[in-house]
Amino acid sequence: MPTMHKRKLSEVPKPSRVSRAIREKQELYEDFIKAAGAEVGELELDSDEAVRAVKVRIRRAATRLGTDVEIWDSDGKVYFSRAQRRGRPRKADG
Repeated sequence: MPTMHKRKLSEVPKPSRVSRAIREKQELYEDFIKAAGAEVGELELDSDEAVRAVKVRIRRAATRLGTDVEIWDSDGKVYFSRAQRRGRPRKADG
């Protein structure tokens, strides 16, 4: 017989509509972006992976992380880097 406990909404995990396998793949791509940091990440694709699909996964992971990325491909590899801010630097107060 299950046991019921009352919890506040802030104490429980948020509901998820994605499967564990999909969530793990999402986390994998988010980790790729985090690991690259300020450098360029290079992803070497398996023979069964499409370049476009990998680029889409990187773009979506960046959106989930709240960061902008530049993504390009060459010779069957996908490259990405965090986008540099454009425009004039901010004025210093004083």
